[in-house]
Amino acid sequence: MKRSLCTLAVLLCMVALVLLPACSGPAQSGGEDGDQLELVDMAGRSVVLQAPGADIKVGSTSPVAAYLIYTVNPDKLLGWNYALNDLERSHILPAYHDLTVYGMGEGLNSEAIIAAAPHFNLYISDKLDEAAVADADQLQQSMDIPVLVVSGKLKDTAEAYRLLGRAMGEEQKAEELAAYAERILSSVDAVDIPAEERVRIYYGNGPLSLETAPQGSTSSQVIDMVDGDNVAKLELGSGNRIEISLEQVLSWDPEVIVVNGEPKQGLSGNSAAEQLLADPGWADVSAIQNGRVYGSPKAPFSWIDRPTGPNRLIGLVWLAEILYPEAYGFDLDQEVNSFYQLFYHETLTDEQRNGLYLD
Repeated sequence: MKRSLCTLAVLLCMVALVLLPACSGPAQSGGEDGDQLELVDMAGRSVVLQAPGADIKVGSTSPVAAYLIYTVNPDKLLGWNYALNDLERSHILPAYHDLTVYGMGEGLNSEAIIAAAPHFNLYISDKLDEAAVADADQLQQSMDIPVLVVSGKLKDTAEAYRLLGRAMGEEQKAEELAAYAERILSSVDAVDIPAEERVRIYYGNGPLSLETAPQGSTSSQVIDMVDGDNVAKLELGSGNRIEISLEQVLSWDPEVIVVNGEPKQGLSGNSAAEQLLADPGWADVSAIQNGRVYGSPKAPFSWIDRPTGPNRLIGLVWLAEILYPEAYGFDLDQEVNSFYQLFYHETLTDEQRNGLYLD
């Protein structure tokens, strides 16, 4: 009798061990046989992932996607989309300078990404339309790797971080980034500069600063959100920028000029600003006469544009303080310190921070 009871007890224990995992909810780490995580991305697509483990890698289909992943957890970034230049390396942690380069656009090395087998690929688009969905679906099908789509619009930064945090298993860090974005965006949104008081501003790009971002374009989001009066009220067509003439700038007569330089030629924003101030062709522009020409800080990434990523959050603070310091009241130095610590994992010295304004 005792032997029968012992046998029964053993059998009951074995049954309990089999049933216990099913009753305890989904596992928190993924693997080959791990639990699945189903998400709806910002394009409305259903994306099924394995529950993320601590050692996953996430691929990027564009530079902005890579920057977003890096800010959440650089250890989970599969690689870059191009080789970092010296300015970018100056504020990217050294351990991540030489990650594998996978290309972008038509040059995206799909075979190398497939071989690296990331947990998923991150896809970013300002337009979450049918074309973006079709492109993401095609990438997912061709690589047989899940593709997660998030919005690239600055106003959607917090939502993008929260979704990415879930997919990466980094909810806590992503929430910190999202909360910072919400604080800056809500502070900017709370200020409404009357139309008649808005500062006329020209934003220049390229080696001659004669490529501009029209009002309402992706590359003009920072200017538009802080209530700058972008003088370039033009039809954009394709792309993010349009080439204009110096005569056009003279006719607009902006009160403030912000220039980005030309990253592909190593021309910094401040160098571009110095060129304009010394060029007699620009001498009659009000911004030149009043010394209100500013180079956009660029290390590791421009604060205004190129790329159109979360780097623009600190650009909102910087430009708001240039155009309307009394209306916004940000502490620029403090915000720069906080932003670089949170997003770039870097504690700045005063000298490093002040140097950013001159890059």
